[in-house]
Amino acid sequence: MSYQLVRAYFETPVITALQAMTPPVPVFVDNQPITEADAAKEHALIRLDFGLTTETALAENVERLRGNVVVECYAAKGKGPARAQLMITEVIKALNGLASCKPKPATGVRGRTREITGPSFYAMDGTPFFVARVGCGFDASYT
Repeated sequence: MSYQLVRAYFETPVITALQAMTPPVPVFVDNQPITEADAAKEHALIRLDFGLTTETALAENVERLRGNVVVECYAAKGKGPARAQLMITEVIKALNGLASCKPKPATGVRGRTREITGPSFYAMDGTPFFVARVGCGFDASYT
């Protein structure tokens, strides 16, 4: 079991898609500090949580990693929804690219995303941000 490689399997396509935009979007992941200077700029945040990690079997528990991925894109508030919509569209495309299990890569991780919820949009009170948010469940294995 490698939580770090599974996390990277789902985070990397999203990070790559957002950093390919013009201008590139800074992306932060769980337990990565967002400095005050970064927090004042457009950015994205990826949160990945594991849920059930095994399946009960007769002989022994079998690894079956499940969880969810939530991505929030923070764009400037008061300028309309266009930039947040562009950012979240790239996130959805990246997550949809993981929607079916593919041959196991060299990392040993195989995974797929489930149905995507969102995007939802909201202006944050007390901050300069308009936020676009999507989430989905995932299944993964590591061998």
